[in-house]
Amino acid sequence: MTARGRSIPTLSLLVAAAALVLPVTASGARATARAAACIPSGSEAGINAALTGSGATAALCPGAVFTLTNPVTFTAPNQVIETQGLPTDGTRATLKVGGSLTTAINGNGQPGITVENIQIDGGRPALGRLDGGALMEMGAAGTGQTVQNVYAHDTRSWSTLHFIEGAVTNSTPACQGAKILNNTIGPAGTATPSGTWADGISLACGTSTVEGNTVQDATDGGIVIFGAPGSSVRNNTIVAKTQTLLGGINLVDYAPMNGNYTGTTVTGNTINAQSAFIKVGIAMGPQVWGCGTGTNYGASVTGNTLQGAHMGYGYAVNGVRDWTVTGNADNSTHVGTPNAGCGGTVSAPGRFQVQASTSSTLQPEFTSAQLTYVLGVAEHPPNGAVISLRSHANGRYVTADGTTPLIAAGTAIGTGQQFDEIDQGGGAIALRAHTNNQYVTAENGGAAPLAANRGAIGQWETFALIHNGDGSVSLRANANDQYVTAENAGAAPLIANRTAIGPWEEFDLIQD
Repeated sequence: MTARGRSIPTLSLLVAAAALVLPVTASGARATARAAACIPSGSEAGINAALTGSGATAALCPGAVFTLTNPVTFTAPNQVIETQGLPTDGTRATLKVGGSLTTAINGNGQPGITVENIQIDGGRPALGRLDGGALMEMGAAGTGQTVQNVYAHDTRSWSTLHFIEGAVTNSTPACQGAKILNNTIGPAGTATPSGTWADGISLACGTSTVEGNTVQDATDGGIVIFGAPGSSVRNNTIVAKTQTLLGGINLVDYAPMNGNYTGTTVTGNTINAQSAFIKVGIAMGPQVWGCGTGTNYGASVTGNTLQGAHMGYGYAVNGVRDWTVTGNADNSTHVGTPNAGCGGTVSAPGRFQVQASTSSTLQPEFTSAQLTYVLGVAEHPPNGAVISLRSHANGRYVTADGTTPLIAAGTAIGTGQQFDEIDQGGGAIALRAHTNNQYVTAENGGAAPLAANRGAIGQWETFALIHNGDGSVSLRANANDQYVTAENAGAAPLIANRTAIGPWEEFDLIQD
């Protein structure tokens, strides 16, 4: 007897046999027998016992909870793990990682297997982080595997769902034809301390489909594509709500496909820096992510949308060839202070930026930028960080000499161009000049030029830090709610007397 075309679990054969002899008219008795056939709460043992033979189905009882000390492991082709009745809500059965385990489900290289309509709790908040396999390890020699309608969160290790490549021959993985559909993934990892990040979805399986998934509060990559040639990553949503995310969708890894992204398409996805920082919306090319060599080739990134008020770099390209980036939208606000990259400070965050691409088609919004290792970007410099301000009015640095008002006159950064940024909460800051350790004030309630001559912070010494769409910042004086301007194109001292932001009111914030 089969259910949905699949073998009934071995553990349930007696119950199934009983159901076969019931009269056809005894629908109530039949329903009771079918319900009893599901696997009740327990450990992995009951599930693994049901996974015997090709096509076996382990049907878990709705609401059941399984505490695992070893992975649930597929043992033959076309096996299935699911919640009976395929619910999509909180009644889906739950697998909970326990002990020193990091992997809840092991696909074990079996073709045609399916994981659907269950929940998986990695337990990181209670159990802590561990090095080890992803919460779900799928793929390898297994082709045509499916993960759908799964809610998986709090992996203890580096990734939530990993489709591993298996053997790579001529830059092509053994794993092919994965389907990752309509799952909810995250949280994954922790943003601090560094090195405890985790991916939502990690894809190295070729000709695969990743569609309709929601990844929330991952910390390394929302969706990371390791080449996966011929794959389609489409119509997914990646949201940062409570944790910094390094990259929304990453096409940066040269290994294990030797840069082969041929036929990989990324389209129709939405990446939302809703209430937490995303350092890069869509990162393309190895050098965006690091200081190594290598060139990725062959991908197409089209029709995606960035949004949210906490986006660092938008579409960042460095180290690709035969690449297409067209028809994408950027409705986000770009923020962040760049830090040292590889060989110097990288460019400020912006919408469409490229450093190195060959034989590629990029949409016309792209501008040239320095993008070799951009992950040092921070949404806000830490409290007390040393910063400098370079005026867009004349390209010079704001200078405090300790006796005269501030003016954008410096051609290089020295003591006179350095300030401590002191967080005042609510997006407000104070600036303490290194020249004399005095706070910058909007003198006379903003009616006079800015000067560094106060020994304490009050209303006149606080400024709202405004992040502009081009990656620059502006300062709005709390003394009078007017924007600070480099008056007369920078030839006159800074003063807070503008009601709108233009080039004279824009500054590059550089963390020293």
